[in-house]
Amino acid sequence: MWKKRRIKKDFDTAVAEGNDAKIEQLVKDNPWLQDYVDENGDETDINVKRICAAIGIMEDERCAPATIDDIVESMGQDFNVNMSPAQVESVCMDLENKGYVKSQDAGYVLTVEGGRICDNYLNKQSVEMLGNLPSE
Repeated sequence: MWKKRRIKKDFDTAVAEGNDAKIEQLVKDNPWLQDYVDENGDETDINVKRICAAIGIMEDERCAPATIDDIVESMGQDFNVNMSPAQVESVCMDLENKGYVKSQDAGYVLTVEGGRICDNYLNKQSVEMLGNLPSE
């Protein structure tokens, strides 16, 4: 209990300082932190998760790396979020620096960590959607 509290505090400090290396190391050493991140993320984090999800969706649909245009299309259709290609490309480059995606064949593919973010986000969205269905 105390150890987790200390790790969360260290994580929050690393986020406040913008220390990406420390953040990545803490999440790598403590996989349960991803749930904490998912629950406490800000709007920037939501767009990161949505873009990871859009890349995953388009990778599956196209059976190829997702291009910027594919990601923009998925963001609009699947998440009702309008982002310009420049905004998407900027986030993708940031995701690549963090190791969540890789640039490949004029598009992007998810890494294992990016795939986990994608799956967690899509699973959470499906649970929320199913929870809003009328019961019989």
